[in-house]
Amino acid sequence: MSKLELLQKIKFGQRIAEEETESLINYFVETEDWRQLYSGEIDVIYGPKGAGKSALYTILEKYREDLFFHKNIILTTAENPRGNTVFEGLTVSPPTGETEFVRLWKLYFLVITITIFNDWKVTNKQLKKLNDHLEEAKLIPRQPGLKAILRACREYLSKLESISPNIEIDNMTGNLSAGLKITFQQPTDEEYDAGMISIDELYQLLEDGLNESKFNLWIAVDRLDVAFTENLELETNALKALFKTYRDLSNLQHLKIKIFLRDDIWKRITEEGFREASHITKTLTILWSKESLLNLITRRILNNTELVDNYEIDVEDIMSDYQKQEELFYTLFPDQIDVGDKKPKTLDWILSRLRDGKGIIAPRELVHLFNEARQEQVKKIQLGQNDLEKENIIGRQAFKNALNEVSKVRLQQTIYPEYPSLKEYIEKLEGEKTEQTVQNLSKIWGLSIAEAGKIIKKLLDIGFMELKGEKSNQRYWVPFIYRGELNMSQGKSE
Repeated sequence: MSKLELLQKIKFGQRIAEEETESLINYFVETEDWRQLYSGEIDVIYGPKGAGKSALYTILEKYREDLFFHKNIILTTAENPRGNTVFEGLTVSPPTGETEFVRLWKLYFLVITITIFNDWKVTNKQLKKLNDHLEEAKLIPRQPGLKAILRACREYLSKLESISPNIEIDNMTGNLSAGLKITFQQPTDEEYDAGMISIDELYQLLEDGLNESKFNLWIAVDRLDVAFTENLELETNALKALFKTYRDLSNLQHLKIKIFLRDDIWKRITEEGFREASHITKTLTILWSKESLLNLITRRILNNTELVDNYEIDVEDIMSDYQKQEELFYTLFPDQIDVGDKKPKTLDWILSRLRDGKGIIAPRELVHLFNEARQEQVKKIQLGQNDLEKENIIGRQAFKNALNEVSKVRLQQTIYPEYPSLKEYIEKLEGEKTEQTVQNLSKIWGLSIAEAGKIIKKLLDIGFMELKGEKSNQRYWVPFIYRGELNMSQGKSE
């Protein structure tokens, strides 16, 4: 098979986990992060965008039946794994603050719980009683789906806010009755006699029902970075309330909330103070090393049967030895991108070009780079510019060309949409040097030194810039990953 034919057949997978739900399991390695998640040791998973949170979430979903039949764990989700977010409707007439959001989360989780029990046909006296309470409150919608559940919870809370849970005497029987029977406070004796029940008592019914059925329940919450993007205040209220809910429910032995959240969002909601943060202890932050990134790309290489057959690769032998993974890498790709005694090897060159100002390398960009480089190499061969050496399948120039596309997508699909207020300042750096002083940046942006300093801090926080030099001579350096799209040149500003 020619190298062109081989390149046209191979794939490195999708850079976004949600787009490769079927094939992701083929690349998956049971890392320590996964072991801790699967064993139930951790509840909250932090990581930068593209670091692999959604991949862990997707794999967890794939293990749904395994968890049920082998570990007596029922797994359900509080968000659609793909498509429109469940919470998009909350931007219109949203909850007014954290307290209302806590109530919403607690009702929402409770209704999700009883719905999944009905799906799995798990029931007992306590769970039936819980189901009856929720049905009486009209919290179990007739339509299927999470959006319908969320809408039912919102409607109930709206009634609770506008109508007091009035207690009336039935003229026929003389018994007390209450209009809205689920309350978020401890009912008085009179209210209890009228049929009111607290949300805490409903959760105790759930705990008792789970205990009797010998099941545990996990509710996974992902895609929180897209759920409330239109309104930062709404996002802050919603996420703080989510963690307060997590804290309030942490005493339950059989119910666990699993939260997947970007670490920059966590930093934003806690930077002004968040006392509940000290209660969030069962956590991990996804980090990637050079070795784990090489392992990741090797697994994606070896998922191509045509390539494995063409090079007569023993997959198990390669995956059992890191040195052999390196050898395979340098069989398929050049030893260096920029040739020279003091120039880095290809893998180090790639990682340095994908690292942001906070030192983070996201697997998403790594996969994107290899996919773009493959396409670039195909074009070169088709144009009669085959520059491949020995057994290489992608050459030096293809990697360099691919980096420009990665830079473009990183800015246009990640940085600009998420930080629109910074776009004008980033775009004004087009054609400038990569290392700047605050004085020079203030001139480029047309701002005072103090105002420029505030923008610089924000750019440092999102990893667009990196601080260099001593305090008396601080300079701000733009990483390689952003330079291609901005056509910035290496060097210091005057």
